Amino acid sequence: MIIFRIMILGILLFNFLLSQSAKDKNILDKKLNIVFKDMVLKDVLDTLSKMTFVKFIYEDDLVKGIKISYKAENEELRDLLSKILKANGLEFLIVDSVTIAVGKARKQGQLTKVGEVKGIVKGEGGEVLPSANILIKETGTGCITDQNGEFRITLREGVYTFEVSYIGYKKKSLRVEVKGGSVTFVDCVLESGVFYIGTIEVVASGTEDVIPTEAVSKTYISGAEIEHFQATSLGDVLDLVPGVQKTENPGIAKTSQVAIRGFEIDKMSAFGTLVIVDGAPLSNNANLQFQKWVSGITGPSNLGGSIDLRTIPADNIESVEVIRGVPSVRFGDMTSGVIIVNTKTGYQPHRLKVKNNPDTKEANLGGAFRLGKQVLSYNLNLAQSERNIRLRGDEFTRLTGQIVLSRNLFNDRLVFNTKFYAQRIFDEEQPRGDVYMTRNYNRGYTLQYSIWGNYRFMEPIGSVDYNVYVTFRRENSMKSKLVQSDVRVLPSGDTVSSYIGKLETKGAEWTVGSRVEYNIMFSGFGLFHKMLAGVDVQYNANTGEGVILDTLFNYYGPESGKLPYKFDDIPGQILPSLYLEDKITGKILGMDFSLTLGFRYEMYRPYKFNIKGLWGDGDIIKSYNGTYFNPRGNLILYLTKNNQIRLSAGVSSKSPPMSSIYPEPTVIKWRDPVNNAIVYIRPQTRNPYLKGYREKQVEVGYDHRFLNMIGLSVSAYYKYRDNEPSAYTIPVFHYDSLNRKVYYIDKYGVNQNLGWSIGKGVEFSIKTARIKNLNIEFQVVGAYTFTKRSSRGFNYDPTPDASLGQYPNYKVPNVPIDTLIGFVYDRSIEWRDRFILNYFVKYMVRSLGLWITFRAENVVMERYRYYNLQPIDFSLPTVTEDTKKSREFEESVKKKPSKWLLSLNISQSIFRGAEISFYVNNLLDDPAIHRYQSNYKGDLAEEKRNPPLFYGIEISMTIDDFIKTIIKK
Repeated sequence: MIIFRIMILGILLFNFLLSQSAKDKNILDKKLNIVFKDMVLKDVLDTLSKMTFVKFIYEDDLVKGIKISYKAENEELRDLLSKILKANGLEFLIVDSVTIAVGKARKQGQLTKVGEVKGIVKGEGGEVLPSANILIKETGTGCITDQNGEFRITLREGVYTFEVSYIGYKKKSLRVEVKGGSVTFVDCVLESGVFYIGTIEVVASGTEDVIPTEAVSKTYISGAEIEHFQATSLGDVLDLVPGVQKTENPGIAKTSQVAIRGFEIDKMSAFGTLVIVDGAPLSNNANLQFQKWVSGITGPSNLGGSIDLRTIPADNIESVEVIRGVPSVRFGDMTSGVIIVNTKTGYQPHRLKVKNNPDTKEANLGGAFRLGKQVLSYNLNLAQSERNIRLRGDEFTRLTGQIVLSRNLFNDRLVFNTKFYAQRIFDEEQPRGDVYMTRNYNRGYTLQYSIWGNYRFMEPIGSVDYNVYVTFRRENSMKSKLVQSDVRVLPSGDTVSSYIGKLETKGAEWTVGSRVEYNIMFSGFGLFHKMLAGVDVQYNANTGEGVILDTLFNYYGPESGKLPYKFDDIPGQILPSLYLEDKITGKILGMDFSLTLGFRYEMYRPYKFNIKGLWGDGDIIKSYNGTYFNPRGNLILYLTKNNQIRLSAGVSSKSPPMSSIYPEPTVIKWRDPVNNAIVYIRPQTRNPYLKGYREKQVEVGYDHRFLNMIGLSVSAYYKYRDNEPSAYTIPVFHYDSLNRKVYYIDKYGVNQNLGWSIGKGVEFSIKTARIKNLNIEFQVVGAYTFTKRSSRGFNYDPTPDASLGQYPNYKVPNVPIDTLIGFVYDRSIEWRDRFILNYFVKYMVRSLGLWITFRAENVVMERYRYYNLQPIDFSLPTVTEDTKKSREFEESVKKKPSKWLLSLNISQSIFRGAEISFYVNNLLDDPAIHRYQSNYKGDLAEEKRNPPLFYGIEISMTIDDFIKTIIKK
């Protein structure tokens, strides 16, 4: 590994030292008013540099003794330089957009190889498009067209991607080759493809959208799609990601977690998915809500899983980007994908939305105010779900608000955003008429303050991106139940046979962090580099009362060993990371390519610097929960303009959840059969040195564009995750030294790095651009997913069944006699796979302000198999035929038949700035009932695989005129 580190660092440093900075803003167009009177040429150039932020390079001998007298009135820098230099036998040459070389004519061509790109941007009707935006993706900067739709820009020799956009037209990408000393002409025609349904911006797919433009596999979901599909939370949005099965209707009644390239029951995949909102990661590392109220109605616990996605309102989301493949090294402490959420910030109209479906009601108000050169945006969201509309006192309520102040300073070179976010949650269950008079709730609130933005340098070409965040999440949950037991005598002398047991959790989760990243762009050896280096630090902790449990009226019963504990007694964890990456673009064997190489060095609770690690003897930084060097790389090779190959490989790691490091304490109660004494044993279940786990992933993809209209993309991936936290079984024994006898008491688990899983699959999509005559787009998305998982630990059974060939094989440790009690055997192995096809038909009519989407989900195949590794000797005559059949049935492949789920979404303009949206899920009201054999005897059971028929409506409108009236009054 040390050789690989040195190799990457050496390559990147070598390229950096051999390069010069480059920028693509046309500095020669700047117009000046200035007067020089007998000024030395060196001072003239220094003055121009301060006025234009241009750097002049020259030999001192060339400018010695030359004095300039000149008056410029509204004159372009290009003309000014030509006149004052030519008169003194000098000329200039653009090195890049912020650097100009001055020299004699005979030396110009030797200074550098640059070329110029001139072009014009038009609409499909031939109209020129002034102020069209041109972004050079390799440099991250660009220019705009003039009033004639023309532009010109000087760049170093190389191949660039020009991304041309204009409001009301579809974005277009062009590959442009710039040759030194020559001019390249570009004629760009944009296709009109944007229209508004009320305030929903509808963008039709163009030819450039039908295949990916980057090597990494990702799904981009726009705010328009989110509104059209009427998502209530981020969890609903992720139904549009390939491979995710739609099992619930939109809403916030149940806990929502994510499964990217995996299955919903895999908590390690959910926990390893990184969710970032406006640059701030939403960590679930510190979740210790072991006793949170969960049920079949509220959904499963997200302890050791992802954050609860229903806490992120969808109505305030501008866009979502889901990275399924190998991500950039800027993303760390993750293994199973990245979800990047951008909320609506910056200037926008004031807008009110109201939506309603059978169990959820929601209202959203958002907009922005201009405060001089600043923009203050806001959003308020109120949503409530009735889990059972026939009951009252059974609701989930979400109150969310945020304010963002956005500022651009120093001629727009500094972008600064400040955000304050607050949310209140009420998750209640107190059904009226409950004869047991019990009550459950999960209440709490979240406060977040964050700062993010970037500073762009004029020289060298680059920027510093930054973000700082503090998230405070207050937990307040309670659950109660009727506990019936034998008659107990209380200290007061009273007796009880039943009581209401109550259990509370009160505390706070803290997530504090910051990231600083330096970006620089340069060229060398005919290659263009975009390099980034960063530092990322996160701190997670719990504070507060913790679990409050009345041991006298124990919620788990009088014989329970559960104990209360304080969150203040649990230490926090600090997770610093360093990363470096270089994105290289250029040509190889006549083909364009883009190669990204980088690594991330992650430390989970570091405590010591190890100098020997510099030459490969252990980790450079030693950490309690592991130190990981994670290299990653992505390559996209453009075979032609219509087909390309994508290759990815990389390693990522995740810190262990604090719930695995610090599980809830417990006491084992045992009665000694010799003297009837009660013995209390408190096992040490904590493992403060539990390590993180890693995932290695490789992927290969191929994309092809047919007839400049249809795109085909296919990706195949394989990933292996190792050292997952998994409970290691430890039996507890008592040794009677007087009788030299060993008694088995009980067993408990301690989390160790024993788990592993394998994932592989194939994803593909067939997508068309908008068919003009039909106003229709078609898309078919398919995903085959396979996972296999187990643990290297063992199961312990204190009472082996000799009739099945199970004999004691566990030697009791730390006793002076040779004793075998119980037997151990390998953990079970399970695998499951699934093949899902999604069909989309989108119909868009600009003149009618209409957008209709028909979606059909087809789960073609779903299988599951479980391998029980508990040994049975089938050759023994004592093994019955029923036992054989039961094991055979248990280990058989369970299959589910193909099923369909049909949905319809309609959005329609009703008047200027207003629209109405309607959807129906499960159009045919098909429950997709799966009847299956539940045991080897042939007994039948059934399950509903589709959510019930469901519908919803949303009305949205801008209220700017109303707001302006209020302000005037």
